[in-house]
Amino acid sequence: MTHIAQHTGSAAAPQAIVSFVQALVSSRPQALSEWLATHRLDAALAAWLHGQGMAPFVFYRLRQDQLQAAVSSAVLAQLQHAYYLAASRAALRARELTTVLQALAAHGVVPVLFKGAVLAHTVYPNYACRPMSDLDLWLSDAEIEVAIHVLAQIGYVQRFKPARPAALQALHEGEFKFYGPTPDTGLIELHRGVFAGQWLHRTTRARSSETCERLAPVVIAGQPAKMLSPEDALLQLALHLAVNHQFSYPWVRGLVDIALLARQQPVDWVLAAERARAWRVATPTWLALDLALSIVGLSEARPALARLAPSPLRRWVLHLFVNPGTLLQRRNITTGPLRFLFLLAMVDRPLDAGRLLGRAVWPEEAWLAARYGTGGLRVRARHTFNAMRGRL
Repeated sequence: MTHIAQHTGSAAAPQAIVSFVQALVSSRPQALSEWLATHRLDAALAAWLHGQGMAPFVFYRLRQDQLQAAVSSAVLAQLQHAYYLAASRAALRARELTTVLQALAAHGVVPVLFKGAVLAHTVYPNYACRPMSDLDLWLSDAEIEVAIHVLAQIGYVQRFKPARPAALQALHEGEFKFYGPTPDTGLIELHRGVFAGQWLHRTTRARSSETCERLAPVVIAGQPAKMLSPEDALLQLALHLAVNHQFSYPWVRGLVDIALLARQQPVDWVLAAERARAWRVATPTWLALDLALSIVGLSEARPALARLAPSPLRRWVLHLFVNPGTLLQRRNITTGPLRFLFLLAMVDRPLDAGRLLGRAVWPEEAWLAARYGTGGLRVRARHTFNAMRGRL
């Protein structure tokens, strides 16, 4: 807790925030009422909850536990507004997910749902409690081609960012983005895997293919789908938060996702730790679980933490970049040199850090061709020049 007092800029007391979040996600039903009996959920805390994307979940819990009277009418109105706005959006997303899954099923495609698309419907008490900006579906290479055709048939339009062409996305289990045809539809992302990105593919052994035999059937939005095993889902959430977002979004809510998953779908912590070590993702997994212990009170993770902890020096360095205080204040390190330095610090082996640094300046020929459409010395020289100037 020492980092919390030093780094949070919230108007609400840091210790009160942490104790509230722990009460919110506690497996003890009375924990939230006990907190409200000795603390005040004031406007500052409500604003913090809104900024973290957790206000809808809080209102739902207050209403379900009949605790509205413990909160002032003004604060309750703020939380209620956030909930009903989230509920209306969630209803549209659920209907959209039903439509997409039905269309895919008609062509024999049953995707793996992960992140918000499955968390909202399986570990949260109501899907309105877990806002999401998109729907993530993992499919095989053959299914991707079918899904692209199916989504086009029902009006979705595919788009790519110039810096992330299709060939580059395919190289590192990236996503294909499809935008809905009407205002009540949103973003659908088709993924070639659940461990996307150059960092994971250049420095670790985390590969989606290793999770296939552990997939489980699930019914989401009234339609058949598949989901990751609890241990694989835990690692995916931890790595996505640590590596893909550098703990800069969704901050504490990302830790709440991990805690609710672990408590709704019990995790074998020793197995999860062994898998993280085998995949060479022990360091980012440790950091995510260490923060979950500090902020969310995920004490169940201690067996994994003991097996994953890096050296005291590495822990100190990592906490310079990310600590409970930076998550409470929603610090963003996704731009600028801090991002790359943090990613280097999270690599399990020094050799892999060197490889990551080298490939950023001098990438593989296949990467150059995927990124720029062609290779050769001229393309490589331009890429290296831009990389050295920090323009990539």
